[in-house]
Amino acid sequence: MSAALVAVLVAASTSTTYVETEPGGGGAISGRITYHGTPPAPARVSVSMDRKYCGASRDDDTWLIGPDGGVKNVIVYLSDINSGKKMTAAQSLTLNQVGCHYVPRISVVGQGATIDIKSSDPVLHNVHSYQEGSTLFNVAVPPRQNFQISRKLQKTGGIKLKCDVHNFMRAAIFVVSNPYYAITGDDGSYEIADVPPGTYTVNTWHELAGAVSERVTVPPGGVVAWDHKLK
Repeated sequence: MSAALVAVLVAASTSTTYVETEPGGGGAISGRITYHGTPPAPARVSVSMDRKYCGASRDDDTWLIGPDGGVKNVIVYLSDINSGKKMTAAQSLTLNQVGCHYVPRISVVGQGATIDIKSSDPVLHNVHSYQEGSTLFNVAVPPRQNFQISRKLQKTGGIKLKCDVHNFMRAAIFVVSNPYYAITGDDGSYEIADVPPGTYTVNTWHELAGAVSERVTVPPGGVVAWDHKLK
């Protein structure tokens, strides 16, 4: 193998490694993510199994849209930033099942994080995870005290979780390689702070909506307004 080819392969393997530095003159990206058009009517899901513990019905919480169109629980993130502030995303996550709900409903973790799965319910559950349309892992969680199973999350991007026993149970995890991300609040607002000056790709991820990507330039100490609509 030639020295030139080795150099290319080494560069490719290290180009996405995030490096913590002491950034100066950082700016911010902030805005709102809203729903395009008329929001879907809130859906009520009927429960057919284990109603004693799960209840008879519940609201579908996949789309959470405020009265002014703001969309909650959208991940806004930078995909092509390789250095900057200290990594803040958690490297471990405990996913519990309580009252036939996944807890937490949505979370962000760092690449390589460990997810510890357990259940506080007296009924059988499972966690079937999908990433980019393919099964990532699918584990049964019996109604047994002190039972826990762990998995590593090595690939960045969004992961959807569902219970095959109770198909109304949903959750989402987003795996990041850098600390430049935010989760939209009740009104769809977000802010990504301490961004080093430069041009980056800002992206959105939501478990149902199509993704959005756009290039933005952050000036030293400046604030870039980036609003977008999802459907």
